[in-house]
Amino acid sequence: MKIVITGAQSTGKSTLLDRIKRSSLRDSKLVGFEFIDELTRQLKDSGVVINEQGGNLTQLLTNTTHIQNIVKPKFISDRCILDSMVYTSWLYSEKKIDHWVYNFAKNSFKMLIDQYDYIFYLKPEFDLVDDGVRSSDVEFRNKISDLFEYYIDNYLVDVHTLTGTVEQRFKQFKDVIWK
Repeated sequence: MKIVITGAQSTGKSTLLDRIKRSSLRDSKLVGFEFIDELTRQLKDSGVVINEQGGNLTQLLTNTTHIQNIVKPKFISDRCILDSMVYTSWLYSEKKIDHWVYNFAKNSFKMLIDQYDYIFYLKPEFDLVDDGVRSSDVEFRNKISDLFEYYIDNYLVDVHTLTGTVEQRFKQFKDVIWK
């Protein structure tokens, strides 16, 4: 089973994934899942530029990682190919990446998006938290959020929107997965 949590920065994806991980110690239904943490932090730690300053290398590495992850049999991931498409699209609109990288992202998105069993989408409900890694620019997050809505609507991406506190989102997650 391939499960992903998606959405703009600072919407609670990593927090929810951490909550699911903690539950996996007690919940037999979560046994055997690989938990995949958000990769842009790893990219930044490797010296790759991320967020609004991202470029060709950032998006190629991001897309490639999502392509590699899709072959794993059982995972819950913080982010997916939809995230990669959204951020690539924004960077392309800002002329920060080349057309061929945009095309690579779009083709990867079209090829992989239907291979996820569940996509959980988190809309911005909270103020941005500046953690020194993610962008704290509210306008940027709003544009990214709008792009998520665009791709979800125009490509008919089947998502389950989660709202509320971490515990409320966790309950909604379980209700969908274990129905």
